[in-house]
Amino acid sequence: MTAPTASPLQAPPEASLSDALRNTWPLLIGFALIMLGGGLQGTLLGLRAALEGFPTLATGLMMSAYYLGFLLGSAATSRLVARVGHIRVFAALTSLASMTILVHSVAVDVYAWAVLRLLSGMCFAGIYIVAESWLNDRASNQTRGRIFAIYMMINFAGLAAGQFLLNLAAPELPALFMLVSVLVSLAAVPLVLSSRQGPSFARPAALALAVIYHRSPMAVVGVLAAGLASGAIFGMAAVYAASVGLSVAQTASFVAMPILGAMLLQWPLGLLSDRIDRRRVISLAAALAVLAALATLWAAAGSPVFYLAMLLLGGTTLPVYGIAASHLNDQLALDEMVAASSTLILLSGAGAAAGPLLVALLMGTLGAVGFLWFFLLVSMVLLVFSIWRVYLHVGPDEDSKRPWVATRPAASPVAVEMAAEAQVEAAEALEVAAALEASAAAEPAQESDDSAQPRPPG
Repeated sequence: MTAPTASPLQAPPEASLSDALRNTWPLLIGFALIMLGGGLQGTLLGLRAALEGFPTLATGLMMSAYYLGFLLGSAATSRLVARVGHIRVFAALTSLASMTILVHSVAVDVYAWAVLRLLSGMCFAGIYIVAESWLNDRASNQTRGRIFAIYMMINFAGLAAGQFLLNLAAPELPALFMLVSVLVSLAAVPLVLSSRQGPSFARPAALALAVIYHRSPMAVVGVLAAGLASGAIFGMAAVYAASVGLSVAQTASFVAMPILGAMLLQWPLGLLSDRIDRRRVISLAAALAVLAALATLWAAAGSPVFYLAMLLLGGTTLPVYGIAASHLNDQLALDEMVAASSTLILLSGAGAAAGPLLVALLMGTLGAVGFLWFFLLVSMVLLVFSIWRVYLHVGPDEDSKRPWVATRPAASPVAVEMAAEAQVEAAEALEVAAALEASAAAEPAQESDDSAQPRPPG
């Protein structure tokens, strides 16, 4: 009798990266489709809201509802999975998300959209958690960090590419809503076809925010600032673009620029933070963000300088999340790092939910330029606070640093926990390597001491 073939999503974790990728490529394709659809949906709604003449403040509240739903969905998904299993939860949430997206095209009302955005946020949170749980289950200690890095590249590339799908149809027509629905539905295929039980997971107890602030005020402020910037970019950038008269093609490029900037600059800034005080890197990023925000205020909207400034702005605000989280982890015990990630995701999510609303308030007061002033203010506060912390308090010892791992603000709890687990595993590997190196260095010294001892007569 032939033994049943294991589903590739359920095979034992592989030590080889190539084997792991061979077994996870359906998941990674699914993630790419989800990011394409999610990136298009947020920008499409912001652009359509401006075209429909929705009040700016109401639009900000509507866009914030997604992040509120994301937080609620993150908290509820683990309980749903415990009751009915991963595959049923994933299938139900993708169906509901697909339906919700389509309803946007027929119920064109700001208050109806706010409810739909809340529901979309809950659905997407569950989709990310279930899919990322499978990805984490496929990773071993040897491959988790590299698989997660590949996932993050797909994440940013998908979100950026999704912006250019705006050019396929007029935003006033239902075609783009249908396209998002199709992409989300297709993304479900790799997981729904798996016949085996999904991986078990349990959310760790969160480390109290007061404890985290006591350990690292810089981490709290950095994570909050990155969350605010993320919510503003993904929630209100399209509203700003429509307000200043950018075309649909220009809007797609405008929203894509900060995402591409984050993808390009995240690794250089993160690796630099492994070599010098992370707070100084945050200060550098904040200073560059201030310059970029000033450049957007000076340059004409839609000009090459304007796009380059937005690329730099995204590249110096969004990566602050990962650097700030790593700065906190440098000061935590290894067994505290995953627990701290649960608190950081709530803090980042709260910032992302507040970002669109605060931008809407500024735009209501200052006009469309309030969107740009928001980034200038957030970056200036972060710059001043980071410089103050550098000169007020000595940072953690360089020997206590854990390797930086890329992640982004307003991610799901599983993604943030996966990044923390990768950081723990990298730190443990460094400790083992250092211990082996010390042991190897001690052996010649011991042999030298032994040879110096007088030998007994033969």
